[in-house]
Amino acid sequence: MSKKAVNVILLTISQGVNVVLLFLFTPYLVRALEKSLYGSYLQVVLIADVISIITSIAVVQIAMMLFSNLQKNIENSLKTVIVFTLTGGLIGALLCVAFSYIAPHIFDNDYSLFGHFIRIFAISIIGNKLNQVLNQAMIKVGKTKFLMVLSIVTNFSKLLLALIAIKYYQSVTLLLLIYALEPIVSSLCQLFVLHKMNMLSGKYDATLVKEIFSVGLPLYIVELLGNSYNYIAGFVISIYFNAEQYAIYRNGSIELPIIGVMYVTISTIFMADMSINIQLKNFEVIAAMKKKIITTTAIVLFPVAIFFIFYSKEFILLYMSEKYVDSYKVFIIFSLALLIRFQNYTDVLILLKKSKYVLISFLVFILLNISLNILLSKYFGILGCAIATIFSVYVLAYMQLHIVIKQLKVSYLDYIDVPALIKILLISFGVIGVSKILFYYVHLPILYTFILAGITTLPLLMIYFVKNKYIEIHLYKSIFDKIPIFGTKIYKLLSR
Repeated sequence: MSKKAVNVILLTISQGVNVVLLFLFTPYLVRALEKSLYGSYLQVVLIADVISIITSIAVVQIAMMLFSNLQKNIENSLKTVIVFTLTGGLIGALLCVAFSYIAPHIFDNDYSLFGHFIRIFAISIIGNKLNQVLNQAMIKVGKTKFLMVLSIVTNFSKLLLALIAIKYYQSVTLLLLIYALEPIVSSLCQLFVLHKMNMLSGKYDATLVKEIFSVGLPLYIVELLGNSYNYIAGFVISIYFNAEQYAIYRNGSIELPIIGVMYVTISTIFMADMSINIQLKNFEVIAAMKKKIITTTAIVLFPVAIFFIFYSKEFILLYMSEKYVDSYKVFIIFSLALLIRFQNYTDVLILLKKSKYVLISFLVFILLNISLNILLSKYFGILGCAIATIFSVYVLAYMQLHIVIKQLKVSYLDYIDVPALIKILLISFGVIGVSKILFYYVHLPILYTFILAGITTLPLLMIYFVKNKYIEIHLYKSIFDKIPIFGTKIYKLLSR
């Protein structure tokens, strides 16, 4: 595996650890706060995230490009991008503060501290994108391991302090302040390391700013449209319903930590080879590689998705408590989205330099998503928003998949092992469905039912798929080798 791939995997692992930490902290937070207060907290984060994206001009992607450009002076590029990012962050923070005075009326949130919460959290916008930009600089100068440790330590510290803020001070204001300061502290640590390496000695280059706008505008539009997946339903629910309903929706629309980490990691292993083969126009080889990625990802995703569809109510009760039992219906709908999360739908298009198709597909997606959210919310409430969002995601995935296949001039069967996916789906459905029926008649506490169902279905299904050669396990030997103690033993067991 290349050094670049190892770096990406290390960062992916650190991101995965951070997601898991947040995943473990969430149950405490939803139990500690009343619905309206928790919903208000989520709305504050929603507003800040959207404003951060609007004012960042896709600066993270641009930083990646500039730092990798051998014709550019890295120190000058770094200095310019830092200044640009800080400027955007300050503008975003000011917009957030300004919006805080009208947000309570737009969101019909009469919670007395709602505007105050937004103003406190506004400072997060200053450090949010700067932290991500500096991440790219640290990767460029070979400080990936330091970055991984820093990311885990700062996130763990953030959640520990957040726990103290809620448990001992019962203060959401303090919680938001801690969350807002974490990316700033992380940025300062990275700036210190870069300063020690004499990487901050460059000059501000105004010509680079013009390049940032010219190159970044298409990326910016794609980023806005792509991230609309996370925000459209949130705004529709907040405007047409209330903070409590938004809390119920958000607690059902959670993503399981393993999912994003897994398919990104698998795609990373093949990314360098795909790039080379695209340059050589070996499109059939690209299709064959994507087929392997899709099938490999599916043997994990399909059983997990089906398991959480069948055991959605048990999961929500255990994870979110009885208070959010209504979230399980939303969770079922979002679990259906896992069935198409078996690949990155834009990677080939970007490598082919066909980003205009990505833009068009996202534009169709956002228009469809907005229309369906408004329409279906009137008839089905927050459940309608969930249906609208996931249906739009399916349409987006199909559009991008169809475009990729046409661009590669291959067939669907060249790109996707349809018979294998159907078998994986049906076998998983059968095994987990039978377990659901059996455990229905065995009256055990919910926790025991959930754990026993999981350990008697998911590992056995995945071992079955591997042993029956649904994937070529030897392609992932390098990953198993990096798992301490048990990695090589697991690999030997699966490869027999």
